[in-house]
Amino acid sequence: MIKFFIIILFLILNGCSTFKKDLVECPKLISPKKAAEIVVNSENNLPVYLGFRGVQKSCYKDGDYIQMELSVNIRAIRNDTAEDDYVPVNISVVSINLNEKEFDRDEFNYSQFLLKGSKIVDRATTFDLKVPTGGQVLLGIK
Repeated sequence: MIKFFIIILFLILNGCSTFKKDLVECPKLISPKKAAEIVVNSENNLPVYLGFRGVQKSCYKDGDYIQMELSVNIRAIRNDTAEDDYVPVNISVVSINLNEKEFDRDEFNYSQFLLKGSKIVDRATTFDLKVPTGGQVLLGIK
């Protein structure tokens, strides 16, 4: 009976190694200036600056394409901190092929809470995207 459990345990542990992902170099990531920083109006109709504060990425080979896992930090800055407020945030990540045709897209829209007295608020959001070999990725706020 003990041999049976040892064999089962060995098979489980050995089988998990087949799920290991092979890291590869990530494709080029571009954020056009007009899409990297914007000023939007909050729900209280006050101007709020939104911009990228950092991007972390890891990429894995998955068949004929690359699977990109992306963590994007968005920073919101405002001058008037007298009240709680919300600011709409729309983030788009698009992969394109060598012919600059869209291959895959991931979007996230949310309303970021700005606490009374907080001038700067950061939030990280994660994305998963398929990128063709030789392609690149476009990142933007709208």
